[in-house]
Amino acid sequence: MENRTVYRAEDGEHVGYVVPAPDTRWQALTVFGYPLGGPAAFDDSVALLEAEGLAVLAERWSVKHGEDWVTCRLVETSPEAVVVQINDFGAEDFGKNLRLERPGPDVLKRV
Repeated sequence: MENRTVYRAEDGEHVGYVVPAPDTRWQALTVFGYPLGGPAAFDDSVALLEAEGLAVLAERWSVKHGEDWVTCRLVETSPEAVVVQINDFGAEDFGKNLRLERPGPDVLKRV
């Protein structure tokens, strides 16, 4: 099994990837490689990406910044990295952009 790029059928927009997971299942990943949902059948993983792959980019996120989790928004995404902007009013680095290379749930999470 190999990684598969998923494009939205109606307009060809890149919405993410599906990658092999244990037990012949597939894991949906966002365009920057963040897990979306859990391992599932191939068609279910593709359907999840088509339904939520781009919408999830506009959701609220938190980033691990030092010892704290602070709210942020995604300002740029690519297969290599994501740029987030800290928008937590109480954060010392409010408004600062951070570039994260393929962050996982230990660094970036949906709120």
